[in-house]
Amino acid sequence: MSGPLIMLVGGGVLVAYLVYDWLQYRMRLRLRREEPQTATKRRVSYDWKIWAMIVFSVLIAALYARPITRQANELADPVTGHAYLVAFYVLIVGIWWAIRQAGKQKISERMLINDQVSEVVVAFRSVFRVRPTVFSALEEANRKIPPPVGTAVSHAVTTFYVTSLPRRALDELRARIANPYLEQFIYILERGEDAKHEDILSALDGLITRLRRARDIRDQSEVNMTVISGQTRIIQLIAVATVLIVAMIPAFRIAYENIPGQLLFYIIATVGVGTSWYIDRKSSQLKERVL
Repeated sequence: MSGPLIMLVGGGVLVAYLVYDWLQYRMRLRLRREEPQTATKRRVSYDWKIWAMIVFSVLIAALYARPITRQANELADPVTGHAYLVAFYVLIVGIWWAIRQAGKQKISERMLINDQVSEVVVAFRSVFRVRPTVFSALEEANRKIPPPVGTAVSHAVTTFYVTSLPRRALDELRARIANPYLEQFIYILERGEDAKHEDILSALDGLITRLRRARDIRDQSEVNMTVISGQTRIIQLIAVATVLIVAMIPAFRIAYENIPGQLLFYIIATVGVGTSWYIDRKSSQLKERVL
């Protein structure tokens, strides 16, 4: 089976899978049971995955660029083939995709900070209800909060104990963590010494309600995007596996050692990359809107 035929068969499998998955998704019931949130979920991307993607892209590019010498028959001279255009395409697209995935880490960090701010606010409200002293309650509420929010809050508490200046301490917290919900929390803390105890508790209750509402919207969006995200990953795995097989087997790669074959690769690969990029972009935009 030749290389172009392998790519076409792979494309046919992808189209058939998309049609089947779409039909299944349309028939699936909308009612889903959401799991209770018992702990903060870590969503920060891992750097080693990004480096692994880059190394893998370089490896595949090297497989396409490596010289392969063939001899049609005993009378013909040996011919050395390369697929430099395909190697260049794979290298550029692979590195670009890895950088794009690294850029999504900012969204993951914002989601993590939202979760940690929610934990701080809930814990502070519980402590402040019985201990109406802002920084003492803040120190107690922050005991089990991990970085980065936990570290920033701890620094703010230390600053207050050293300087005895509440505004300076809260300004330190504001400078270290840029988050709209944390900004609302700081606004409430700034009035903790002057406002009535009941008013502060009421303001904290309102902030907790907004945080929970935003979390519910985000969780529902993630549930709705689960099928599409899984579908995208399957498409990517099939495409990468096909490209890798063609690169490793000389009998398959020979089809891409000429200009028409490499142009065919460009067309098929660009359609796959473009589709995956579009779905991934829409998913990222949805996450950003519900943060």
